Amino acid sequence: AGKHFGRRGVGFSSMGGCLSSGSSARARDMSALDLALASRLQTYIATHPEVHASKSLTKVALSFNAMLKSFEAIRVVFTRVDADSNGTIEYEEFLAACAELRVEGEKSAGLLRDVYETADVNRDGHVDFREFVMALTLAFLIAAAERVENGEEVVSTPNEKKETEAEFLTHRCLDKVLEAWLLFDDAGEGFIHKKNVTSALASFADGAHGDHNAGASSKLISARFSEMNWDETDTISFQEFLYAVEGWCGLEDDQEEE
Repeated sequence: AGKHFGRRGVGFSSMGGCLSSGSSARARDMSALDLALASRLQTYIATHPEVHASKSLTKVALSFNAMLKSFEAIRVVFTRVDADSNGTIEYEEFLAACAELRVEGEKSAGLLRDVYETADVNRDGHVDFREFVMALTLAFLIAAAERVENGEEVVSTPNEKKETEAEFLTHRCLDKVLEAWLLFDDAGEGFIHKKNVTSALASFADGAHGDHNAGASSKLISARFSEMNWDETDTISFQEFLYAVEGWCGLEDDQEEE
């Protein structure tokens, strides 16, 4: 609650990848991590056609409980890799979780380091459960893109028989979040633009006349977006959206629960 992401100035060479669309001006304003994850998000959306936008803001609002359950299900992975049982995840423990996702640690070492540091939203030197859910979801996105690059089979929907437990749980989590994301990034660009949010909210509001639930959902989502830390380019990244959605669903920081 009340936490914001800064645009990180990490070196692009360690990230790899680039956006297939967008201006050079935006590239200068976005961090290397923003750009790298957006590129991988584009790849994921293109290779997972079963993932599609939710049909309405009402359905997004109604899906918050299911999203929360998918987030909470990841706690089994958190507990397993928390080797010292101190309730937080250090970097080496995060890498152990990434191994369960079959991320190529050496190939993506720089990217995973930046994901971990970005996930430490409150900058206390370690990652709590809410931050871990974000980090692991981003790591799954990286792993999925690696498999496409390597020509491996794409598991298009969560599958307990073809995926490790960590993969299955994180895959399910990512796909649920993307149903909300794609309402506002309908072109699969990898970023959400403020103008698209404004347009989508207006469209849903127009269609909500006489529908109390739809009108309430539109107002709820609009209020949540207004709380977000829009940067100078009027865009938000997927990691910012993901962390915000965790809060919208009721997933709290561990210290706030105590």
